[in-house]
Amino acid sequence: MLSLAILSLIGPLAVSGAYTPQGRSTGLSSRDGQTCTIQSSGSNSTDDSPAFRDAAKQCANGGTLLFQEGVDYYFNTPVNATLNNVDIQFKGNIHLPQNVTYVQGIVNGSTGGNVWWINLTGDNLNFTGTNNLSTGWVYGYGQQWWDANPKNGSGIASRPHLWRFNVTNSHIKNIKIRKPIAWVTTLNGRNIDVDNVFVDAATTPGGGFPFNTDGFDVAAKNVRINDFTIFNGDDAVTINNGGENVTVTNGFIGGPGCHGTSIGSLGQAQGVYNTVKNIWFENIKVHGCVYGSRIKTYLGGQGIVQNVTFANYDVSNTTFPIYLTQNYFNQGSSQTQNGAGVQEGGNFGGRVDNSSVIIEGVTYKNWRGDINTYQPGDGSCVTDPCWYDVPGSDGTQAIVIGCSNSTACSNFEFQNIQVIPQSYAETKINCTNLDQASNPNLGIVCTNGTLVST
Repeated sequence: MLSLAILSLIGPLAVSGAYTPQGRSTGLSSRDGQTCTIQSSGSNSTDDSPAFRDAAKQCANGGTLLFQEGVDYYFNTPVNATLNNVDIQFKGNIHLPQNVTYVQGIVNGSTGGNVWWINLTGDNLNFTGTNNLSTGWVYGYGQQWWDANPKNGSGIASRPHLWRFNVTNSHIKNIKIRKPIAWVTTLNGRNIDVDNVFVDAATTPGGGFPFNTDGFDVAAKNVRINDFTIFNGDDAVTINNGGENVTVTNGFIGGPGCHGTSIGSLGQAQGVYNTVKNIWFENIKVHGCVYGSRIKTYLGGQGIVQNVTFANYDVSNTTFPIYLTQNYFNQGSSQTQNGAGVQEGGNFGGRVDNSSVIIEGVTYKNWRGDINTYQPGDGSCVTDPCWYDVPGSDGTQAIVIGCSNSTACSNFEFQNIQVIPQSYAETKINCTNLDQASNPNLGIVCTNGTLVST
């Protein structure tokens, strides 16, 4: 009941200074073309994906696709559709298959091993759900996947992504998702508005950890995500390579192992130049998470993160409210990486430390709340030391900034940071290579001691 109640409690708040994506269509009125009602077989032993594909072909240009109110649809195979000038009225429920082995077989049979169960492309697409809490849900049945995770594992193999919107000039509104298997929403393209999202990826008491249940992975340009509630075991919203001009506002993020709002990870493929620019997070509430905000790049990566703001955050029971590392370690990846996962030193796994993803122009302002002093971290640690270990941390660090060298982080500013440990001990700041010369308006004293506002 609490989760559903939060849907109505997180309402629009005033936001100033945010980037406003331009060029998208306006309004969400129905199309003038044909309406294609998607038919349901009414049973999870049959597959409704062909019915969706048929309707999508018939109304692919200028039409309306209707999921009937209160009707259950069983998508037992992945769907792909290209839709231009189309409305999707999502008033029914989509169910993914409940047979783990069956789904793994589909993922293993795909090229590259990446499957988005629902993959939509096109221009001027309106995907509109319903505010009726009794219908309009996507059911992923992820709990059985989380419970099957082996001891010291970070998620079982061959998990699908839920859905991808590779679209332009499009709106996505009123999404409700229950127990997604893993990565939830991928955004590619440009000029995308997203409003009113609820994701429940919280495990049951004593259940397996919901690894990689990212709420949004954004690699698009000119994006606005507003009004969301996400309970999960990874980043609620992360901006990946190619993300530019993105605003993320008015969100509530909760456990069991949430990682807040993030930039990256960037630079894992050392030969690929990564770019993230003009990102604005504002009015975010974070409860019971490992991080409030995070920027994460790999040792030896290439690229730039530029012009990022984290404003008006309320954090509670959060282990590392403000966190940045240029020595990121992904415990769940088999790709070449640095290996140690700590702020300094370690075995770097064969990576060459010959470059950094440059980070410049980052502002943190108007933060308040408390640090998880007594029970830090979450249930996702399967290594020793833990992947989120920070040497010397003791539950009093409001800010942890680990830059790879004295010029890799520049023009950082901290304004009005009022985050204190639950123990009421002195608030501390851990900084590595955050150089005063490169950050003339830093606003804090990086002595690993008491936080000082200037």
